Amino acid sequence: MVPVRLARVLLALALTLPGALCGEETLGKSSMARCSLFGSNFINTFDQSMYSFAGSCSYLLAGDCQKHSFSIIGDFQDGKRVGLSVYLGEFFDIHVFVNGTVLQGDQSISTPYASKGLYLESQAGYHTLSSEAYGFVARIDGSGNFQVLLSDRYFNKTCGLCGDFNIFSEDDFKTQEGTLTSDPYSFANSWALSSGEQHCQRAAPPSISCNISSETQKGLWEQCQLLKSASVFARCHPLVDPEPFVALCEKMLCPCAQGLQCPCPALLEYARACAQQGMLLYGWMDHSLCRPDCPAGMEYRECVSPCTRTCQSLHINEVCQEQCVDGCSCPEGQLLDDGRCVESAECSCVHSGKRYPPGASLSRDCNTCICRNSLWVCSNEDCPGECLVTGQSHFKSFDNRHFTFSGVCQYLLARDCQDHTFSVIIETVQCADDPDAVCTRSVTVRLPSPHNSLVKLKHGGGVAMDGWDVQIPFLQGDLRIQHTVMASVHLSYGEDLQIDWDGRGRLLVKLSPVYAGRTCGLCGNYNGNQGDDFLTPAGLVEPLVEHFGNAWKLHGDCEDLRKQPTDPCSLNPRLTRFAEEACAILTSPKFQACHDAVGPLPYLQNCHYDVCSCSDGRDCLCDAVATYAAACARRGVHIGWREPGFCALSCPPGQVYLQCGTPCNLTCRSLSYPDEECAEDCLEGCFCPPGLYLDGSGDCVPKAQCPCYHDGEIFQPEDIFSDHHTMCYCEDGFMHCSRAGAPGSLQPEVVLSSPLSHRSKRSLSCRPPMVKLVCPPDNPRAEGLECAKTCQNYDLECVSTGCVSGCLCPLGMLL
Repeated sequence: MVPVRLARVLLALALTLPGALCGEETLGKSSMARCSLFGSNFINTFDQSMYSFAGSCSYLLAGDCQKHSFSIIGDFQDGKRVGLSVYLGEFFDIHVFVNGTVLQGDQSISTPYASKGLYLESQAGYHTLSSEAYGFVARIDGSGNFQVLLSDRYFNKTCGLCGDFNIFSEDDFKTQEGTLTSDPYSFANSWALSSGEQHCQRAAPPSISCNISSETQKGLWEQCQLLKSASVFARCHPLVDPEPFVALCEKMLCPCAQGLQCPCPALLEYARACAQQGMLLYGWMDHSLCRPDCPAGMEYRECVSPCTRTCQSLHINEVCQEQCVDGCSCPEGQLLDDGRCVESAECSCVHSGKRYPPGASLSRDCNTCICRNSLWVCSNEDCPGECLVTGQSHFKSFDNRHFTFSGVCQYLLARDCQDHTFSVIIETVQCADDPDAVCTRSVTVRLPSPHNSLVKLKHGGGVAMDGWDVQIPFLQGDLRIQHTVMASVHLSYGEDLQIDWDGRGRLLVKLSPVYAGRTCGLCGNYNGNQGDDFLTPAGLVEPLVEHFGNAWKLHGDCEDLRKQPTDPCSLNPRLTRFAEEACAILTSPKFQACHDAVGPLPYLQNCHYDVCSCSDGRDCLCDAVATYAAACARRGVHIGWREPGFCALSCPPGQVYLQCGTPCNLTCRSLSYPDEECAEDCLEGCFCPPGLYLDGSGDCVPKAQCPCYHDGEIFQPEDIFSDHHTMCYCEDGFMHCSRAGAPGSLQPEVVLSSPLSHRSKRSLSCRPPMVKLVCPPDNPRAEGLECAKTCQNYDLECVSTGCVSGCLCPLGMLL
């Protein structure tokens, strides 16, 4: 008679032969040894020793016990299994808990995850940790069942609660001290792991009391006998001896409080042991009362592909080479999506770790992406290019390359190098307390014919054209220059060139796609490739930023920047810690909503740089944070980050701070000339309260006190003039004209009795001590109210673009 063990070996070899026992009920025998922790407190070792152990600590389950390259730890609490941990050497650890939480070190992570040759994924109801390099697989499910698989390279080289993997069960209970014991608790307690914060108490076997009636116990005992009598289990008898499982099943009945489900852990463990040997026991649940629990909408199967079909893998042509496992899966035709089984049309989409429902949309620059069948379907429009200069000479090119260049001179920032339709020049100067800190002082824009002009945007928000200061707003043909909020100025030339200058060093140049691939200068060539952004006028791509920047210098008498200065934080340890702590707001939950739209890392680095350059880092901190907030706002994400004790913005008397305000049609002038083309942007700054308008003196007034702007002249409220047979009067900032005349309360002091060849004007007298100035019709060079001197512009030159009549201060006095 052939010994039982030899018979099993011969059958296992037969299963590996071509054509042997072909069909859906067989698998190739796994080359890995299996240890299982199942039921309430049972353990089945690599060498098929079964015992019970209810611990209250962390215990070594298995590992490389010779080279100590890895360890697999079981975490117990109050007799229950709560988690599984894997340590790779001394410096990397990952922890998976029964409740689904996953930690790498102290940081929470999500699946799938890969690091150090270790892969973590969720499949068939398990969290699975695997490593081909280390030769192990560890699984944990939501019921606290563990499975550990080890490569045969660890034959007789492992230790712990799973035994020593040498095919002999007799020596499985070898303690950490190397002695054999027959007591499972003495063996398991020896593998407890203590740390400085945790001291393990020795676990003791629990007292056992019988919780079921003898009649019920008899019925459950018959369920246990199915392992020997049912034909579905008999197929596996030559491979896996059922007797230990029957004994275990009978042992677990008395203390069990789960009624008819009490035998199920033993039956399920036998089915898994058979699958490990290559034999699938299809239909074993139909012969028993067992049906493993699955999440709502999922169903249990004996053979589930570990390459689970999910919404995210729907469009991946993956060849799954792993052996199937028993577990929970979605019904045929459905896909797993964030723990739910759904039809493909109901699949969500993932972007930057965040999940979006079907039909959700995201903005990517000027394009819109819509979630459909787990894919982002995006429009493909050419987007405007944006070049940004901020803080202490930090640049972002049209192709989103970030760099810092600290040269002091005038530099070509951007130019149409094909048709020469425009050029933008910046002037940089030393700023802050660090001699290496450089800021932008002014911006000069050269415009083509018919303007053929130089427009200079000055520090503080002033504007000059061809050397002469001009009043804003300035509208002439395609050129529009307007104040937006506070000292900020917006310049646009047609639809293809826009410039925003905040008057204090922050500059944004925005070009339409017609200039793609046509630009040159510090902003790069706008071709979608960051790799050639450091292109010089000579046609070479420089590897060093200082050589690239020097190549675009416009004045030969400026010194070249020999070497880009060292990060000031490395030279100023006193401010380094403050910079790290204060700038961390950019990566904090406060700005979380923007991280997907605008990556914070370049702005965080610039913040560190600027704060460390200031003697009082707080002076530069607020501008650095505001720069990132403005970038977020341009992508439609508005962050209310200022607080009374952190970077509060002080507004002029009568104005209020708004985190998101529109610059459009908020002045007295806009009542007369509304700007129909103004972009309703969301800008941070100081604004007049609702119902008030900004007048020419910078005060917020009700519209009843606003002057009227009409035909190049300024009229005060209640001013009246007649033009032939038309009577006009100024009310609420708008000039009302009618052939029927003005209301009686606004009749002029002199009534015109005959038509005049030229328009004649009469007005209520100017408010004392102001005097009336009327532009002479025969002198086109005359200057009027547009060049009147005030305390603010006393030292500035003015070029008149047309005489404006109105009320002026007497000679020798200023407004």
